[in-house]
Amino acid sequence: MSSALELQKVVVRRGQFQLGPIDLAVADGEYLVVLGPSGAGKTVLLETMAGWHFWDEGEVFCHGQPLFAVPPRRRRMAYLSQHLPLLPHASVQHNITFGVRCRNEKADPKLLQRLVAMLGLEAVWKRSDVRTLSRGEQQRVALAQALLTQPQILLLDEPSTALDPHRKPELWQLLRTVHREFGCTVVHITHDRNEAFFLGQRIAVVLAGKLQQLASPQELYHQPATWAVARFLSPENLWPVANAEGTRNGLKVRLATVPVTLEVWRRGKAAFVGIRPEEVAIIDPHRPLGPQVQRNVFAASVADLMFLDGQAQVHMETKEGLLVTARVPLCTALDRGLSVGQEVKLCLKPRALYLLPEADGGS
Repeated sequence: MSSALELQKVVVRRGQFQLGPIDLAVADGEYLVVLGPSGAGKTVLLETMAGWHFWDEGEVFCHGQPLFAVPPRRRRMAYLSQHLPLLPHASVQHNITFGVRCRNEKADPKLLQRLVAMLGLEAVWKRSDVRTLSRGEQQRVALAQALLTQPQILLLDEPSTALDPHRKPELWQLLRTVHREFGCTVVHITHDRNEAFFLGQRIAVVLAGKLQQLASPQELYHQPATWAVARFLSPENLWPVANAEGTRNGLKVRLATVPVTLEVWRRGKAAFVGIRPEEVAIIDPHRPLGPQVQRNVFAASVADLMFLDGQAQVHMETKEGLLVTARVPLCTALDRGLSVGQEVKLCLKPRALYLLPEADGGS
């Protein structure tokens, strides 16, 4: 598959900050999410792809050609920044058609009608002042403005950051629909892990100016590549390993800080072993043990319990002194009557445990 955008050993320096070197190819029609914390270099990366920055080393290609060899009009890019490119005092119609008019083109009336319907803008279409719209409505107007130019590449910089939490999934679903129906290449940056896993066909994790991992959501969930990625995605349940011994099914790893040995159904370098909180099982004493929860079973007590939106976060300490965090559906926690001080049994499922190399290999 050909690449819509490709970075080869690109380095961008801004004062004391350096992005790269980065090698990254974005396939035609792909939805790539760049995930990382604030200050990681995500926006610099996106703006470099858009040609806003000169890079210090390497090369950026657009549809197989050096980026600056392609005139901006022919790149067929649309960039949607956090600060929406809307004209104050102007009408909704004027804002939506602004992009095509800047190109001295005429808006395709059928595409315009389709976008207004798809993005749910019928009720605000005749508004004379875009400032009277809600943030979510302004976001959809800006998206319509970008899509009306019929871009082949759509660059999105934290598109949901200013939305209320309950509105974000609506935008995520809308972006997924837009990508499916228009087929354009999308590069979307965010610091929101839920957003990245919902939208990304692949996720590029950028930390401290470095591309740490590029993987599918499934691969990233089950096997972070480095200690730094694991700490960013899920900082709970990461334990240093004293030594590891091979078995027929994988490894037996002895932890360095507590007298615990875990069976892991994987092989690899084992400086650390980890498990996602969602994969920690709190065993129901009234049900028979299934095959997945018959190994790595420990007696523990509930040290703390926090109720989140739809989930309960359960902090436990085993008899050996191992601190373990689990996240379970809130209804499960309530049905089981989980409470601080309660004695439970937990399972660190062998198939869900992952191994990590040395911490400084990814930090």
